[in-house]
Amino acid sequence: MDKVWGVPDLSGQAEFGPLRDLICQSGTDCLRHFGNGYLREGGLALQQNPDEFAALCLFLKRRGPFSTYLEIGSASGGTGFFLAREIGFDLAMSIDDGEHLRASEQKVNLAGFKEFVGSSHSPEAATFLEETLQGLPLDLAFVDGDHTEEGVWKDIEMVLPFCLPGTLIVVHDTRACAVVEIAWLRATWEGIITPLAEFIGDQKPLGIGVGRVN
Repeated sequence: MDKVWGVPDLSGQAEFGPLRDLICQSGTDCLRHFGNGYLREGGLALQQNPDEFAALCLFLKRRGPFSTYLEIGSASGGTGFFLAREIGFDLAMSIDDGEHLRASEQKVNLAGFKEFVGSSHSPEAATFLEETLQGLPLDLAFVDGDHTEEGVWKDIEMVLPFCLPGTLIVVHDTRACAVVEIAWLRATWEGIITPLAEFIGDQKPLGIGVGRVN
């Protein structure tokens, strides 16, 4: 797996293989599109590259603990479910527009989450965060929203007031979508975040960027 920002390749760690197997067993949204070792469609219906997602989980386990977690763009809720189970959060939140074909599966997968259904760019989304956090800072934010440059940028801007220096922001699809990559790079160029890692799988890469708020 490609590694960026000088982060060690976590695919060589003993925990990586079993974790990747668990991801593949958990199911994907589409075998034809995501492939790469997934055993079935359905289950958690993950829209993740197994190599990238396993590396991210190991990275977060070593950086944690994380008390508060926000996910923007939840689809089936499978990613949030998996991270909550593997990493553990005291308070987990989801902001999602509810328009994905698998959005109905969030009821089960995000059962322990505080949820806001609507645009992450709306004033109501920021109000939801403020009222839910009640003064607590965000420890970890996973941005996987509308996959436009402006949209990713707005999501980063929206979460920043709730972050402290050291908060981690994860941006998904940095290699699958050029406009997402531009927004991710812009956040690093403008000094908003310091890049810590970008996980890029060898097969069907999607790209997961991880940065620390400055």
